[in-house]
Amino acid sequence: MLRNSSISLKFTLVFIVSIVLVGLAYLLLLRNIYEAQLLNQARTTADHVEAFGSWVSKHGRVWTRDDPSSFLGKLEVVDAASLRDGTPKTEVFYSKNPALAQREFSEAVAASNSHARFRMTSDNFMNPLNKPDAFEAHAIRFVRQQNVKEYHELTGGVYRYARAVIDKPSCISCHGSPDAAPEEVTDRYGTENGFGFKVGDVAGVISVTIPAEPLSATFFRVVGPAEVALVVLAFLIAYLYIRVGVVKPVQELTETANQLSTGRDVPVGAEGVSQKSRNEIDQLRLSVNRLRNSMQIAIRHLRAAHEKNK
Repeated sequence: MLRNSSISLKFTLVFIVSIVLVGLAYLLLLRNIYEAQLLNQARTTADHVEAFGSWVSKHGRVWTRDDPSSFLGKLEVVDAASLRDGTPKTEVFYSKNPALAQREFSEAVAASNSHARFRMTSDNFMNPLNKPDAFEAHAIRFVRQQNVKEYHELTGGVYRYARAVIDKPSCISCHGSPDAAPEEVTDRYGTENGFGFKVGDVAGVISVTIPAEPLSATFFRVVGPAEVALVVLAFLIAYLYIRVGVVKPVQELTETANQLSTGRDVPVGAEGVSQKSRNEIDQLRLSVNRLRNSMQIAIRHLRAAHEKNK
């Protein structure tokens, strides 16, 4: 049925199919760009986490004031100025090792307006709060088995990213042998979990979570009425060209050929058309004109032969 359809209809169908294919290609490209942006954002977040952890490790641990909620050590300091005033004032500082400082940092980020969330986790966790979820457990196995640094996936409208945490000498002081671990660590977390690591081991991952909007929402945020109007305009221009530049000349030549087939001598409109024209319609017009001339010559020969035989 489509074979016998008009050129205009076929062109319309081809244009629609082409737009659909271009749209699908655009969606794939948009998805790749969007996922690349999410990956870069996740990597940047992990970079910040590593930088913060390195800063804490550089100093062994950090001390905070007026924060007894979680700590690994406590230190009471008498303010020197208060001694001079004769009213001694004692201030209490609480110590945080790198792991504890990073966990509390992640909690502060989670409570903020930050788009990305992160946490430190391990399958050999010391603190029950650091127990990995299904994605994180899979990511830890993956980076170990494949010997890679990172793993990521986009599922259920959430982008998940995991970067391997490699044990350094500063980590082994708390996570090596439980016998060599600081007393405040074993007192707080016991001696069953979180130990046995060696320098260079994959201790766990930095897990980053970023909400991801559906691809359709991203598409319609980028493609608006102006873009749709341009596509419609492109279709109208192409359709008008097909109608005026192709269909109408073919219809005219078809009507001319029909009249020539009945013996009528009608003009083809080949006057002024260059023999070297690369336009297919012009070449068709020249061909029909040659056919017209050949028919006229044949008719004259037939008439001459008929007159001679009388």
